Amino acid sequence: MSHTPELPEQYVCDGCHAVYAGTVSHEEGTYHYSKPDECAACGSTEFVPFEQYVRHKTA
Repeated sequence: MSHTPELPEQYVCDGCHAVYAGTVSHEEGTYHYSKPDECAACGSTEFVPFEQYVRHKTA
């Protein structure tokens, strides 16, 4: 039986649209992902979850 690795949550920078893997933390036996504090490309602090990005930009 093969193992499928867990994929990290992804976030899109609202300023320059760069895509980031969520920052991982390990708490109480489970992994949690959170958005970055700041975009390394443009300095923005606004991020949208990847799954919501299209709806966010067209709303």
